[in-house]
Amino acid sequence: MAEQSMSSFVDEILEMNCLSCVICKEVLRPPIMLTQNLGNVCSTCYEEKCELSQMTSLPNEPMEKILKLMKLPCRYKQKGCEETLSYEDLLTHQNSCRYRTKLCALFRFTGCDWEGNRNDFATHFKECHGDHVINFENNIFFLETSLRDLNLVKLLIMNKKVYILRMQTNPTKKKLFYMICNVKDEHSSFCEYSVKHKGSSDNYIKTKSKILSSYNIYNEFDENIAVQVDLEALKQISQISDTITNIFKIKAEESRAEHLDEKILHFFECPVCKNYMKPPIYQCQSGHSICNSCRPRLEKCPTCRAIFGSTRNYSLEGLTSGVQYPCLYHDLGCPETAIANVISRHERECQFKPYSCPFTNCTSTGNYHTMINHLIAFHSESVIYNGATGTCSALVRWNSHLTVPFDI
Repeated sequence: MAEQSMSSFVDEILEMNCLSCVICKEVLRPPIMLTQNLGNVCSTCYEEKCELSQMTSLPNEPMEKILKLMKLPCRYKQKGCEETLSYEDLLTHQNSCRYRTKLCALFRFTGCDWEGNRNDFATHFKECHGDHVINFENNIFFLETSLRDLNLVKLLIMNKKVYILRMQTNPTKKKLFYMICNVKDEHSSFCEYSVKHKGSSDNYIKTKSKILSSYNIYNEFDENIAVQVDLEALKQISQISDTITNIFKIKAEESRAEHLDEKILHFFECPVCKNYMKPPIYQCQSGHSICNSCRPRLEKCPTCRAIFGSTRNYSLEGLTSGVQYPCLYHDLGCPETAIANVISRHERECQFKPYSCPFTNCTSTGNYHTMINHLIAFHSESVIYNGATGTCSALVRWNSHLTVPFDI
């Protein structure tokens, strides 16, 4: 009976908005600030509203103590949730409540006012924003972006996992920022992923990060927690003009265990392209190492800005003889591993190596077999296919009169 009367008391208090933030109207989130001529403000609103810092405010500790004594209903009670929990447990529950509604991730850019259950989130995207959906099954997908794409949002569907990719280009800072967020906030979906960013050359810059919570889908884009790519460095290394090819790989859940070689390889990671350094390994005047692919393209060390000479890190090179290197194209599915000189020979002929179409007006890319099928299907008039060897020769026209063979 006492519990029922307490529940009724809480309901009455909630109806009077005594426990609500005067700005967002949600249940107050500590630390609660009592602001002059305004009322109680939750911590989220107080931090986001810069003008509040200019007003007289005091911590409302008595209100916080009262909240801790109460059991509160879930904010999605009207949608069917019957949970009543202590304040600390309530915040955790509401983040994963099955009755929780989601806004469309494109509402900031398209004005889409859809709001619905998280299980209907992907269906809405497919039906209303089909051009923003990327389906993939083998943990890998390609995405071509332009330097002119200031704001980009994509729904990623990998088997039963659903993610949102947010990408922004900041021309002033000359940086590309991006993050992948988990739509359903399932714990098993907060895994790692890597991205290779490349242009017209075979060289690329690689970045790594972890998938973030859905909280970051709807808030203002936070460059401090997003992955950053230096566009100036990318232009030098990958020869990009306007289009960037981004190759995403989301790490499979079962591959969490790290072998000894993988731990050692972290020490061989190039600070620029994030590939593993193999001999010859160069170093700057301060001792920072860099791979042989990035060295010719950079005059100064990206870590300390010291000048590069021809000094090599022979100590680090000596350690490479005992390390098993993954193939350069392991993110594209190649399972091969070998010592440095052996894996380098393999990489030159790896079947997972990506190719670009040799025809200047065509932007298609793919591995060896994909590109052969592409040439036969779309450029058959300029291709000679040898079925016995499985190779193609394409006659590529230069300056409208000179033709040269291109073999893959």
